[in-house]
Amino acid sequence: MGKVKVLHQVLDPSGAGGVSAEFRALRNSNLSDRYDFGAMILNDFHAGINVHDILFYYRHIKKYKPDIVHVRGAAIDGLNAIIAARLYRKCKVLTTVHGMYSDLIYISPLKRWISKNIVERAIFMLSHGISCVCKNATERKYFDAYRDKMLPYVYNRIPKYDNRLKNDCREKIRTQFRINTNDIVCVYVGRMTREKGLLTLEKMFATHIFPNNIVFLFVGDGDYRKQFEENCKTYKSRILFAGMQKDVEQYYLASDMFLQPSLHENHSIALLEACAAGIPSIATNCGGNNEIVCNDFTGKIVNVDSPSEMYEAIIELCNPSVLNQYTKNVQEMDYSQFSDEECDNALDLVYKQILRK
Repeated sequence: MGKVKVLHQVLDPSGAGGVSAEFRALRNSNLSDRYDFGAMILNDFHAGINVHDILFYYRHIKKYKPDIVHVRGAAIDGLNAIIAARLYRKCKVLTTVHGMYSDLIYISPLKRWISKNIVERAIFMLSHGISCVCKNATERKYFDAYRDKMLPYVYNRIPKYDNRLKNDCREKIRTQFRINTNDIVCVYVGRMTREKGLLTLEKMFATHIFPNNIVFLFVGDGDYRKQFEENCKTYKSRILFAGMQKDVEQYYLASDMFLQPSLHENHSIALLEACAAGIPSIATNCGGNNEIVCNDFTGKIVNVDSPSEMYEAIIELCNPSVLNQYTKNVQEMDYSQFSDEECDNALDLVYKQILRK
């Protein structure tokens, strides 16, 4: 028997995003012994349901002859790929939900309604199977209408960081940004957007002044970065910016704790990166964050958009004895559920179940 052919819709296999990283990991995983992973790459996709894009995907699917078309994300570009797969009719369509456009806070009510009631509904109705990236997402009431299509969740995988480089990274990054050796660095790594809770941090900085030995380092880029940097000039706390970086590992290793103030999440890769670097996290109570962070043990879980809770959690963790204990807890924690082996096993089960549908 030959390999099962799985064709992924991937916008950029060489990109830095989670979907691209997952596709590369699959191609190098043990699953490649049983599955033939291919990619549909459409870089210049159009807005809305588009005949050109559907035909592109259809031709690609017809040529590859997949057993499964695997779409990641519940957005309009994925819908075009799903329509093409259903037109082909000889494969199963699997949608992995990494995020929902309708969850976005800072979009118009009309766009949210269209996304939730037309685009996402069409995606889930046309899919043969639906998988999420954490338990919390699978249990959402939204999916009650599709319970017969729900498949096991598959966690995002934790990266492998070399903690032997921690001292070198601390020295390099702290020298670059003129941060003292004993200063406590709170790092944010991710997209610089309002959806990621940056306004919560602004309100925190506006109402609280942190001790001078606490430094905030922001790594990333996005549509709110310029405004955020400008606003932070008016606050009295020490706030630094590294911009977009390809090698984020060194910034985690150089830091003491990770901040994740998101307004909504599924399964945060950034939180997994912090765990891989062995540093505690302060994260909001949304999505699968509490499936990664053990509250009051490996980090703190605070309410969404609560500047005062975020401030209190940071101050608590900046106590040297508390920080040392939490850091030890993170480094001794078992994160095997996010390992390559466990994630591959979970996805293998999903593929087997959808093929039986």
